[in-house]
Amino acid sequence: MNMSKWSWKQVLIVTVVALALISVGRSVLPGGGGKGSVDLTGRGGPGSNSSSSEKGAQVEVPEVKKPTKIVQFNGRKVPVGAGPVAILNPALAKPGGQVGVNASGFDKGARVRVLLSTGKKKTARVVATAKVNRDGVINANFTYPVGVANSAGRQTVTVVQDGSTSKVAKADLSAQSGVGLVTLSDEVGQPGTPLTIDAEGFSPNEAIKVYWGRITGTPTTTLRADSAGKIQHASLRVGVGAIGDNTIILIGTKSKTTAMAPFQLLRQYPMVLTKPFAARGNSTIKIVGRGFAPNERVLGYFGKATGTPVMTMRASEQGTIGGVAFKVPYGLFGRYSLIFVGEQSRASTKAGFAAMPFNPTVRTSTWGGLPGTMLNFYAKGFAPNEAVHVYVQDELVAAFRVNSAGSALAAGTYTIPADAYGKVVFKLRGAKSKGVGTATVTVDKSEGKVHLPPQKKYKLPPDLKN
Repeated sequence: MNMSKWSWKQVLIVTVVALALISVGRSVLPGGGGKGSVDLTGRGGPGSNSSSSEKGAQVEVPEVKKPTKIVQFNGRKVPVGAGPVAILNPALAKPGGQVGVNASGFDKGARVRVLLSTGKKKTARVVATAKVNRDGVINANFTYPVGVANSAGRQTVTVVQDGSTSKVAKADLSAQSGVGLVTLSDEVGQPGTPLTIDAEGFSPNEAIKVYWGRITGTPTTTLRADSAGKIQHASLRVGVGAIGDNTIILIGTKSKTTAMAPFQLLRQYPMVLTKPFAARGNSTIKIVGRGFAPNERVLGYFGKATGTPVMTMRASEQGTIGGVAFKVPYGLFGRYSLIFVGEQSRASTKAGFAAMPFNPTVRTSTWGGLPGTMLNFYAKGFAPNEAVHVYVQDELVAAFRVNSAGSALAAGTYTIPADAYGKVVFKLRGAKSKGVGTATVTVDKSEGKVHLPPQKKYKLPPDLKN
């Protein structure tokens, strides 16, 4: 463009228009510094009370200017303010719950921050940001943080417009103090089912008692919060409670913070086996089982689940029992039942065993003889080291003791009497096992009358009574 041809009037007009455009641009562009400038960067302009608008950051809490005018309203004196107004819905929050914020009286298109403060602290946490609509209204939501409810003092929500010291609104917030959050890896299971648990809202490093469906008595287990007051991916087994809808309850021992979660408790089906199933007296039968509550005491009853238990055992962390045995009593024959009951869960099951009789085999030192013949007894299959009593027609005539293998060789003595003839049947009975063996001796007829001294009635020695 050939500037030499322009007149001085044309040059003056162009210069004035350029200066006007520059002035207008400064007044509307970000950071222009004009009196009516709007901060769109989120850093705040002149007069801003915060150094950050990032969510979760700690910023200074601005003050709300006190109203200067007092009026009578419905018979009461009330202050009148011309600043923004904020309301909360709901104004009662629980950890992890949503709080709605509605505020009006702000500049159209401005950016505001929602702050949450506790007590008289000078700083607050940024919990939300929003943009003002054309009516000067903002609607925002924020999640009430876990752990804040346990802080001392009241809770306050402050809505502040960026770049302004006068556009501030406050509202009080009530919170459920002492409430934490807990989540489980599963919501259904039997006692003993392994779970993973997460919780928060407790005091740092405090011990946390875990209950199922109750808050008294001995806790199922005790967990410990970390330095942030959280439990993260901790292992836990389902405890004992009423079948059906149930609740897991966590209570901080220091803060008394309580966290609860629903849980569907399924019925237990314990099972117990006896190995071996059948055995003779004084033989050992082992007991193994599963399906009981973790670490609960299991009571074993003989025949019916009343009276004094005949055995007790402790279930493992997995609800199993083992390493327990009993000896079959002597004199017990036939099938019998054992009933096992979980002391806490009251889950029960039945197991059986068979008590087998002793069937000893016996014989005499001779198959036959004449009156006056003295004989001995051979035996095996009796109980170890028990006394064996010898009977003839229900009369005790001899006794001896078998060895640790339940056998005897040439034990005891008996003399065939002078008047004996035909078959003499001996019954050998174990004093403890009650096992009976029989042996028969044939007495030949003598050629005449046999003269033998009369035999004294056999008297059982004290050491052979049992």
